Amino acid sequence: MDKWSIGSYRKPFLNIGYQAVDSASDTLEIGERHPEFVLSADALEQLDSTLRSLASGDSEHWSTLRQSGGDPQLQDIMTLLDDAGLIRESAPEHTLANKRALLAQALDEALATLRKHNFTRVEVAEELLAFIARPTPASIPEIYASSSNMFLVYARLALTSWSVVCPPAIPAAAALLQGIGGKAPVLPDIEFSAFWAGEVRKCLFVMTWLLVRSQQADAQRLCSAILPIEGVDSGVNLAIRLERWGLDFLAEQPPSQYRAAFRGDNDRCDALIAASYAQEYYITDRFIDLICPAIAQRLPRPLKRLARRYYMEEAGHELYELKTCKSLGMTEEQLHSALPTPCAQLMCDFYTYIATRDVVSYFAAATITEGLPGQENLLNALSSQFSSTTVFNNRPSRKHEQLNEKLAHQYISRIMLAEVGELSEQQQQGTATVYALLLELTHRTWEELHRIHVLQRRPPLNFTMDEFL
Repeated sequence: MDKWSIGSYRKPFLNIGYQAVDSASDTLEIGERHPEFVLSADALEQLDSTLRSLASGDSEHWSTLRQSGGDPQLQDIMTLLDDAGLIRESAPEHTLANKRALLAQALDEALATLRKHNFTRVEVAEELLAFIARPTPASIPEIYASSSNMFLVYARLALTSWSVVCPPAIPAAAALLQGIGGKAPVLPDIEFSAFWAGEVRKCLFVMTWLLVRSQQADAQRLCSAILPIEGVDSGVNLAIRLERWGLDFLAEQPPSQYRAAFRGDNDRCDALIAASYAQEYYITDRFIDLICPAIAQRLPRPLKRLARRYYMEEAGHELYELKTCKSLGMTEEQLHSALPTPCAQLMCDFYTYIATRDVVSYFAAATITEGLPGQENLLNALSSQFSSTTVFNNRPSRKHEQLNEKLAHQYISRIMLAEVGELSEQQQQGTATVYALLLELTHRTWEELHRIHVLQRRPPLNFTMDEFL
């Protein structure tokens, strides 16, 4: 952490309610409500005047205090007063009024996007509002069985996950749903707490995207049946069976349009490559967040030790993907001012929620993000072959891939679940459902990049909700 100092404030002011010169002792007494400090100085009247002026955040003395060549005695006094908590902030960057204004703008943007794409299914909005109003959260198997329309399944799970990872998004989403069908949305009085309006906007964007995509032809579930469970089995056996089932599921899918787009005569290859690495960065940037909820639980010591080790092995890996993104012309500022792809957001939110509620399912599904054993990293291989960007350098991403292989992360599910012992049929069925849901989402994640950046011809980074539809 950087050391706290006067320079850490945006617009500081001195919060002193008691300030009096004691002529008898030639000292200055100051404090918030009563004398707390007794100060002496050669120019006491000047010090008294300066401190009084510092009660205003507009005082010219603040800029002088921030300079290295300022009055050392005054700087020492201000450091003392700052440590005592007598300096306060008068202009926080994120005011409640600003947060509410940004929320109103985000709601307007989301509703305008829904209108543009002719989403008027009031019955869907009412179903989701009823889902929000449930007194107890639904289980993931219950959510999975609620619809064959996967985008509506994702919408329900998104709402469930936001109750943990971004609570202000729930009333914001409710306001959005209430505004569907021509009703004027009521701007909720949201308790933002530590959350930023920008994150709530991202959630509203995801909900908007899910609603629009739920109307389209590819919304129906791809998975015909989850892994059958036939009795009690060990965690490691479940992990292996899920891996095999996952490979079978992927083999049953039609040829990947995403993969087919990598060819020499496709003028969208460069945009697709850049968008793919941006998505990799968005996911990797939040990856260690996914592990933390599992670590926080009272797991057996061997499993907790492995989870902590997994966290430490993943920390900092986002820098590999960031370097690759920079070689493709994207800056870190651009990446964080753009909207992350909706699938990337959903994956991170879902994994974080699952790690909070069901560590077995989280550890079982971890191998999906790492790559199933024996699977090649297609992005690194194909991008090297088809990128025409002269400064493109995916060596950092390849190093990331090689490091994960060295750390045996493709076997992370086996390693973790080997420590849990036998699992009941109910736990296995729940885990198989989670695995099916997340594997299908991962498959759709890559195909969605093809839809957005090849078919829709969008640039690698996009900044408005409508640009993803």
